[in-house]
Amino acid sequence: MPTKTTKKVTNKKVVDKKEEVKVVKPVEEKKVENKPAEEKKAPAKKVAAEKKASTKKEEAKPTEEKKAPAKKVVAEKKAPAKKEEAKLAEKKKVTAKKATAEKKAPAKKEEAKPAEEKKATVEKKTPAKKAAAKPSTTKKASAKKTTTKKTTTKKATTKKMTKEEQYAKLSLDTCLDLAKAMSMDVTRDSIIQQLILNPDVKSVSENLVNKYQLTGKFNFEEDGYDEGLVEVLVSKVFETADIKPQKPEDLQADVTHALNYKFTDVVADGEEYKDQFDTMRKVLMIAQHKDIHDSKKLEEEVGVDVEKFVEEFMDLAYSVLKTWKYEDVDYYEHFIFAVLSQLEDLHNKYSNRIMMDVADLYILHGDYGLGDADYAYILRENQIKDYIYYRYASIYEGVDKDKAKQIANQALQFVDDRFTYYPNIIAVLEG
Repeated sequence: MPTKTTKKVTNKKVVDKKEEVKVVKPVEEKKVENKPAEEKKAPAKKVAAEKKASTKKEEAKPTEEKKAPAKKVVAEKKAPAKKEEAKLAEKKKVTAKKATAEKKAPAKKEEAKPAEEKKATVEKKTPAKKAAAKPSTTKKASAKKTTTKKTTTKKATTKKMTKEEQYAKLSLDTCLDLAKAMSMDVTRDSIIQQLILNPDVKSVSENLVNKYQLTGKFNFEEDGYDEGLVEVLVSKVFETADIKPQKPEDLQADVTHALNYKFTDVVADGEEYKDQFDTMRKVLMIAQHKDIHDSKKLEEEVGVDVEKFVEEFMDLAYSVLKTWKYEDVDYYEHFIFAVLSQLEDLHNKYSNRIMMDVADLYILHGDYGLGDADYAYILRENQIKDYIYYRYASIYEGVDKDKAKQIANQALQFVDDRFTYYPNIIAVLEG
């Protein structure tokens, strides 16, 4: 009996030892298997650590801490195992932890390097941006400074500008406009003609001021101009024009050519009319400058037959202006009456003729109202009416024959066979 019990006990012990061995062996295999698992996790942690270093570092520690207590529980449950096996297991754990820690450390160092390099590049770029930003600010500042300087200088100049300085800055066209505002009837050409006769700017300016009675008439502070503008205007014309004083022999040659001219065609006659117009204007300017009001005295001054020249000019104008524009007729009317108004003896002799010439030209250009009004005035102012009625009726023959006959019939109330132009009036009536 005692022998049996010992066997059983021994058997149990043997069994227990075998079971313990069996139990211990799997633990060793697990420990051996844990190495590759940890080694596999280590490279995975490297890749993850490069992307999310901060989060993975924090997660790595709790996992290790979780694994450590789990291993301790197994060791406590398997306390009956051998101390040597436990020591070996702990040594393997320590080596595995060291290996993982060493693998993680270089990964952290490698991650830290690119991060530091990025910081360095950012720090390098930021000073370049700052350096680039500085010149733009300096440019803006300088631009603002320059603009402020310009505005201040303009304000300063406008405040300090005198009347003479303001006049000096005006253009010739502006001066002419201001002269019109002062009721002056002047143009650049008319001033040139005066300067040709008298190339003294001050003398011409004084004559214009006296002619238009400008002294004290305008105030510069209130109106923006005064009589001082006249000299500025004349001087600007003198500076911009080629002023050549008129020589008496040149004027004589021009008048002689006009007196010998023969009508040829419309184009040639038109060019001749322009030339004679300029020559007649020079004659008029001399008469105005010398204050001459008689054609004979003017003839002595210039050495030409003024009366014959005026007749020639009127004949040419009457022929040419029939085919020219209405505005040319109006311009001629004002000019030729200026000539006759200057020379009183010619005005008394040719005023009726000029009025009839102009009235005919208005009718031919379709302004019948003005033409009829001119003829009505001439008939009312003259006792001898036969020639006036003849002219009046004959101009309408080419425009309106019925009206021409009506005018001729009306003429018979004042004209009979005693008058020179009676046969001519009858011819229009019967035509």
